[in-house]
Amino acid sequence: MHIGVWEVGVRVGLVLATGLLFAVMFLAYRRAKGRKMLLITTGFGVFFVDGLISLPELVNETYAIAMTEEVHMLIQLIGLVFILIGILQE
Repeated sequence: MHIGVWEVGVRVGLVLATGLLFAVMFLAYRRAKGRKMLLITTGFGVFFVDGLISLPELVNETYAIAMTEEVHMLIQLIGLVFILIGILQE
């Protein structure tokens, strides 16, 4: 399976953007500690970790066997649930 330079650049860019969002949310959590901010920060952290996990798949196909698309979708769903609970919490 050949992966082009464009796809690698897009994935790395998305991981960097997600990392920046996580860093901003983490700094906001450190400033205003609360359960709401903790849940939202955890959700963005889950997205960032999922992005980091998906990067080795671009280099070596062996990693793609361990993490299927369904597992990535499950991890992203867990991150969305954390963010949603954090937003809806009073």
